[in-house]
Amino acid sequence: MNDNVTIMLCGQFRMFERYAEETRRAIFFAVWEARQAGSGYIEPEHLLLSLTHDLNNKANQLFSLAVHAESFRRQLGSHASAKSSTSVDLPLSKAGKRILAYAAQEADKLASKSIGTEHLLLGLLRENKSTVPPLLATAGISLHSARNRVRQEMGQPVLEREPEREASSRKMLRPFAAFLLLIVVLSLIYLIVRLAFR
Repeated sequence: MNDNVTIMLCGQFRMFERYAEETRRAIFFAVWEARQAGSGYIEPEHLLLSLTHDLNNKANQLFSLAVHAESFRRQLGSHASAKSSTSVDLPLSKAGKRILAYAAQEADKLASKSIGTEHLLLGLLRENKSTVPPLLATAGISLHSARNRVRQEMGQPVLEREPEREASSRKMLRPFAAFLLLIVVLSLIYLIVRLAFR
């Protein structure tokens, strides 16, 4: 990357002061990937491919992403274009913005001061409106397993199940439970009325 691109990126990503140096490098590589693909936006697939550039980043150390780089690139081939983007400023797509927000949330959950590439990977796995989670699944990386691998690395206990899924399944059961309670109450009222008028 030339100095003009680096200067432009520093201005564009000023809000990422909390990001570790390796995460900033990954974002720079994501811009490069987006340009190579001829994209007008930094998409989730560009963020994924960016993690494969630096063999020493935490995401690569934990999940060996670089080993799958060519496979990822082949499978994402339909997203790439033969011409490079000439856009001076490449913004994040909506999905890209969500991924960075998820990465910050994941770092917060783990009480991490800085946002590392491992958190960026967790953010990618949380973005359901993207081709990245199924692609990572082909490499044996799921959100649950990745969270536990990061937790182990930090010396934290592993999670048996995902807290969000548990909470969402409880929310889904609430209307059903309320409906059952209503049936029980109406049945009791019916029985009381029948007994009263015998």
